[in-house]
Amino acid sequence: MDIIDNTTLIISVVLFLVVLFASFMTPFLRKPKICASAVTDSSDTSNTESTDEMQGSTINTDKKEEPFAHLTPTNTPCPPISIIFTPHNNAEELERNLITYLNQDYPVPFEIIVVASKEDTQTEDILKRYKDRRGLYTTFIPESSRYMSRKKLAITLGVKAAKNEWLMIADIASFPSSDQWLKAMGRHCSEKRNLIVGYTRYDDETPDFRRFERLHTDFYLMREDQHGKAYRCNSNALMFRKSDFTKQEGFKGNLKYLRGEYDFMVNKYASKSSLVLENSQEGTLTEITPTDKEWRNKKLFYMENRKHLNRSFRHQLLPAIDQLSTYLALFAIIGAAIYSALTHNWIIAGTAGLSFLLLPTMRTIIGRKAIHAFGEDIAAWKIFPYELRIIWHHLHFRLKYLQADKYDFISHKL
Repeated sequence: MDIIDNTTLIISVVLFLVVLFASFMTPFLRKPKICASAVTDSSDTSNTESTDEMQGSTINTDKKEEPFAHLTPTNTPCPPISIIFTPHNNAEELERNLITYLNQDYPVPFEIIVVASKEDTQTEDILKRYKDRRGLYTTFIPESSRYMSRKKLAITLGVKAAKNEWLMIADIASFPSSDQWLKAMGRHCSEKRNLIVGYTRYDDETPDFRRFERLHTDFYLMREDQHGKAYRCNSNALMFRKSDFTKQEGFKGNLKYLRGEYDFMVNKYASKSSLVLENSQEGTLTEITPTDKEWRNKKLFYMENRKHLNRSFRHQLLPAIDQLSTYLALFAIIGAAIYSALTHNWIIAGTAGLSFLLLPTMRTIIGRKAIHAFGEDIAAWKIFPYELRIIWHHLHFRLKYLQADKYDFISHKL
């Protein structure tokens, strides 16, 4: 029979505390609040709070928690909005998704501006079919444009063509979850706001790990948004003010970087409490499964762009702590197991065994509940392995980035 000496007690207690700490160091425990449905009857204001209070308030109810039903909506009148699309080799997506935006149920007139390349004949042919559609306008990028991102140029041209103060850039490769999407976004507009970020998810055909990894990243970003410390935008819908864009000279300071328009705008324009996150079910966009090339490029371009974003260290600190605590707990368990085998201390061996079960079990339970709240169907048994995979996934793309030609990320090829 083993005697519980001081060494055994200290190792067992420390191991248990390390594993317990690591079990709770996950973004899924710090899940963001979710906006209430945009379909709520606006005449019922008894439980409605102002826009400024919405980000920090929750609905108190004894009913079972439903996905996408936490934050109280606002009564702010929906303003006229201009939606800007900048398709590039997206003719198929444009043909499939444009109608879902044109058919939005919005209480006031809105306009859609499509800025395309003149040489993109497929896109031009599709737009000709809608030429008589009210509220749809088309403009083209000059073929001679050089020394700046064509995407940023297209957005800038769209801003200049827009008639309204509130503008939105969105990705035509995504489609709204319902005809209430624009209403869900527009309800947040108020005098004190200048940015509204809409939540985006991958469609169900996207591989599980890619959906998991995106949601894992979004949990950090949404938490920062709701705490007034916005860093960047991982979504495909961003609303902003035309006057703000003009006053701050648009993309000045990052014009040469080929991608990262949403990231740069949020990083540059967001101030404390000026940004609102819309992540209700109606306010969600669904992005069509990206190709392997699109997936890879998104990761690589972000690694270049983040070097030019403010607050990068603060943003990366918490994810680093979460990952390190998980692996520290695993190494502690392995170390305790090896020590117990060498010393034949079965009490420590038992503690190591229980800890080995506790860590993935706790993180799976926490992760499963958070993932379900955002409407994702990912098998519970995949959650902990996916969490362990995150750091190696980032390392893989970090190595690819280091091997890449840095001129591939900028428009200035001098």
